[in-house]
Amino acid sequence: METTLRKTSRFHLSEKAKEIIVDIITYLFILLFVYTAYSKFKTIDSFKIILERSPLTGPYHDFIAWAVPIVETLISALLIIPFTKRIGLYASLLLMVLFTGFLTYGILSGSQLPCHCGGVISSLTWQQHIWFNISFIILAILGLYLNKKSLRA
Repeated sequence: METTLRKTSRFHLSEKAKEIIVDIITYLFILLFVYTAYSKFKTIDSFKIILERSPLTGPYHDFIAWAVPIVETLISALLIIPFTKRIGLYASLLLMVLFTGFLTYGILSGSQLPCHCGGVISSLTWQQHIWFNISFIILAILGLYLNKKSLRA
């Protein structure tokens, strides 16, 4: 008689639990991107001025001022559509890494430019903002990991 030992992890999530977690992460990103995109569209002129004053974005401030909220809106649409959710999670991860890099550059360069994300998020310090972004980076990675695991099953 042959005995097969199956490796089981100590922490097991059902496929339904994984799906729920991925959905929650997806909804958090949709909420974040729609909220910040709306805020940027609503105050596009002041967003352009802030971008113009940054040495990193200055020459491209007009393009970036429109591109960022448009990209946030497009990523939200990708996240809403089940077929493109995974692409949306990758795009969310990339955008959050870029935003975090920009914030890190701002801190390291001694920039005192205000955040233009909108509402409560704008009231965060630069350091708090980086931690906020890192939290969303971790959520994107977790969402991709759980989504990948559920695709294999």
